[in-house]
Amino acid sequence: MDVLRLLADERCVVCAARGMLLCRPCRRALPWLAGPLCHRCGEPAQQERIACPVCERLGRRLDCVRSALRLEGSGRALLHAWKDAARAPVAELAATCLLAVVTRPAVDVIVAVPAAPGRAAWRGIDGPRDLARALGRSWSLPVRDDVLIRIAERPQRGLRAPARRRNAGASFAMAGRITGRALLVDDVMTTGATLGACARQLQAAGAEQVHALTLARVVTGA
Repeated sequence: MDVLRLLADERCVVCAARGMLLCRPCRRALPWLAGPLCHRCGEPAQQERIACPVCERLGRRLDCVRSALRLEGSGRALLHAWKDAARAPVAELAATCLLAVVTRPAVDVIVAVPAAPGRAAWRGIDGPRDLARALGRSWSLPVRDDVLIRIAERPQRGLRAPARRRNAGASFAMAGRITGRALLVDDVMTTGATLGACARQLQAAGAEQVHALTLARVVTGA
């Protein structure tokens, strides 16, 4: 399996061209999130907005959210290769994307959104954990794997926003204590339900602030 995965990772995750994990044309086509962005939730800002609807949906649990890519085009293909095709080296590529556009946040510790054990075992990778460790190495920050646990296996995919919030709220629990400012890391932000549920548990575990980073995000355009 490791040899097969290595051979597969010699192809571009977007166009399948041989030679590298992300070929130069596909790298140039990545849908980078460009400013101006909402200072708190990271949604592309629009001048006519009186209040940011994404911030309103997230509530006050998250102090700041940032992502590298829009979840569209080659960004979606990259995420698909990571989550569904189990392309393990994409975690390092995801970290490179985030490091290219995100300033090191003022945090003390990194915590990954826990993967469902059954799905992580089936995929053979744990994307958020691998991304968290790559960022931890780059920023010389500790990564805690003992603070959050996932207590439900039902995936968020296919659920509408209200169902996502209910499902996420019942899916995570704190497993340990934490102090200081935490950086929550996940692969994608869709409605923010998972990040919000995990942030609530981190606050209950003792976190003073919770920031969040994801490789990609859905941009609502609302």
